[in-house]
Amino acid sequence: MTHNSSLIQRLVQTINRAYFGRYTSNRSIKRVAQLLETPVKEENALATYWLATMYWEGWGVVKNAKLAIDLFRRAAKLGSRAAQYNMGLAYDNGIEVEKNQTIAFSYFMCAARQGEIEAMFNIGSMYDWGHGVAQNYAKAKHWYRKSANLGFTNAMCYLGRHYQRGVGGPRNQNEAIYWFTRAVHAGNLYAQTWLGLEYSCQPLEDWEKARYWLEKAAEDGQAHAMYLLGVWEESGWNGPENLSDALFWYNHASQLGHEKAKSNLIELEQKMA
Repeated sequence: MTHNSSLIQRLVQTINRAYFGRYTSNRSIKRVAQLLETPVKEENALATYWLATMYWEGWGVVKNAKLAIDLFRRAAKLGSRAAQYNMGLAYDNGIEVEKNQTIAFSYFMCAARQGEIEAMFNIGSMYDWGHGVAQNYAKAKHWYRKSANLGFTNAMCYLGRHYQRGVGGPRNQNEAIYWFTRAVHAGNLYAQTWLGLEYSCQPLEDWEKARYWLEKAAEDGQAHAMYLLGVWEESGWNGPENLSDALFWYNHASQLGHEKAKSNLIELEQKMA
């Protein structure tokens, strides 16, 4: 017998309302956990995924990561793409299971084929680095593009970096700028740094736009943008060098933990002593 799907949807709504209202320990959310038990026994994927989430987070039940993983695994086998993605994360990072990136890849692939955009990105990354699968830049780019076209900004950024660095093919400035610009407009702060860097590169060398985006990224706390501005001032990319400004940017990037900036700061201070 299949449990009433409208009841399960109402239970999920209660979970969401409790979560967003931060009432995850009240009486109603505890009752939801109890009511989910029946559809879980009937192998309902949605109910199993949400009960797993409740045990993982400790919503209305005693937090139990081991039980949560068991339920996520069951939900994944029943076709829940969210559970498949979570199991991919578990195996990729060794969370409550022995780390196994080959198994992680298979879970991510199942989720991606059902439209999970972050799983698509993770597949791209695994192909990119050869984690759990043979390294293949063409397949990495394929999956980054699929995720990016569905709106995932990290995928846009990584795709732009492939074109910027000429990974797995020729460098393509137009494509790099296109993807970084899309990522920036979608709210990805890291993309501002890479967009600024790309505008400084040949053959474009649009110094005004390069400066604009690097300074904007720096204002938003991006340490690598600060480091690049330091390199710009020390090297005099489009004019005379300005060592005092270079020190300023290296110092700010160093305070945020940027290792290259720390090294350059020490060398520049010694040079100016």
